[in-house]
Amino acid sequence: MQEIFDKLNSFQRIAVETDEKYVALKASVGSGKTTVIIYRVLYLYFIKGIPLDKIMVVTFTNKAVDEIRDRLKNYINDELKYLGTFHSIANKILRENVELERYGYSKDFKIITNEEAAEILNKIVEEGKLKIKYKSKILKRIEEFKSGNVLYANMKKQDDIKKLYEEYKKVKLENDLMDYEDLIVNCNDFLNSKLDIMHIIIDEFQDTDYMQLEFVEKIAGENTNIFVVGDPNQTIYSFRTGTYRIFDRFIDRYKATIYELPINYRSTKTITEAAAALIGEKIYCEREYGEPIRITAHYDAFNEANYVLRRIKELKDKGINLNDIAVLFRRQIQGEVVYDVLSRELDCDFIKDNEKPVAHSDRQAVKLLTLHSSKGLEFRCVFIIGVNEGNIPISNKREIEEEELRLFFVGITRAKEILEISYIKSPSFFGFKGYKSQYISMLPKDLVVEQRNESNYTLSEIYDMLRLEKEKSNSTKNKVVHKKYGEGIVVYEDENIIKVRFEAYGEKEFLKMFYSAEFI
Repeated sequence: MQEIFDKLNSFQRIAVETDEKYVALKASVGSGKTTVIIYRVLYLYFIKGIPLDKIMVVTFTNKAVDEIRDRLKNYINDELKYLGTFHSIANKILRENVELERYGYSKDFKIITNEEAAEILNKIVEEGKLKIKYKSKILKRIEEFKSGNVLYANMKKQDDIKKLYEEYKKVKLENDLMDYEDLIVNCNDFLNSKLDIMHIIIDEFQDTDYMQLEFVEKIAGENTNIFVVGDPNQTIYSFRTGTYRIFDRFIDRYKATIYELPINYRSTKTITEAAAALIGEKIYCEREYGEPIRITAHYDAFNEANYVLRRIKELKDKGINLNDIAVLFRRQIQGEVVYDVLSRELDCDFIKDNEKPVAHSDRQAVKLLTLHSSKGLEFRCVFIIGVNEGNIPISNKREIEEEELRLFFVGITRAKEILEISYIKSPSFFGFKGYKSQYISMLPKDLVVEQRNESNYTLSEIYDMLRLEKEKSNSTKNKVVHKKYGEGIVVYEDENIIKVRFEAYGEKEFLKMFYSAEFI
């Protein structure tokens, strides 16, 4: 069995075979971190003899859960007892390891969706005549309040958010309901004993929050080993209460041993070096240089979408599968425009933020998804559209801009071979500026090629070009010579009158029927 580990590179193997109790593995993009997780489980099971029910693997998405489960099946017949997202594992623990009856719940409690939660909250507000500000963000405000944060704490006059929260808790308890956040919060509150887990492995650790870290600490015993994997440069979920400093907190708290996976196997050296330039770090790459990154400017979102359509058809004609092509954008509304254009001639999967991306389905369709939803996916060809100031980054506030840069980094590193980035000159979306993002200028000049089609100039630029063309035309074919005034330039002409500007005499107006000058 030992020979299967020979497939790993030296960085991966050191991480897989470590006996350190607390490990923080910083994995560069495309460096094979999922492979390390798989082989870490195999190492613990086959080499160290750790039973599968003593190993917990926590991931951030159901897609990652499915991938890990499928890959482990190639080596192990049985399944891990604890393999899932934070919420799914918390759900399992609540039903199996907690005396829920003591807290007013049954083991058959129902998990409500975000839509159902919002409906309950709005009903409480209406029936109780509560004063709640920012009602459109009511669920977000409750989540923040529950986690100890206060959204919009700087409001001059506080509303009834606390009362709403208490009523919401009461309604859920009376009806045996929990929302997604309750799963972790209640697990932290109700679990009175440690689980008999020897090893906890956490994927995408950079996207965890303090409540999830508390959850891990709640279930981990004195002898539990904790192995966290992730890339701080891909922290893009602070709006979900994740934090960019979670790695540092874990390392400081546990005096964790730090390992790194520095080699990118996914992207060409062109794409890898461009991504590295954004974050100011060195990323090693196993692949050679590929096609330069193409930067294009377009008149508006419709022109941009039509350009993407033409390019995808060209790529398809060259033998590239449609399901190996993705169009990424910052906002859903951008996706609606490009979907309307592309879907007329191509099969497309428009993946909404709350839907599960399917990266490798058999369906031959272009994937359209937000930059956030693209996390963890990879494609042979990637188009990132609408890379304008005011969109990427969406704000120039320092803490937001830092995360926006990491979000752009994530988008770029989804591409394996072909990457195109575009922006629009006459945007109609709120907040968009009519010029390219500063992030485009951060890409090394020797790695990009900027292209611009004549059809993509703004109206003001077209007017300027017409004026210059007219002046140019006036300076050539509209030159005339008059017997009395000498050489001049025609500046106005209609069916009856012609106006000529002479250098020595200024402008002179003539009736065409008596006009005696000749064009030269």
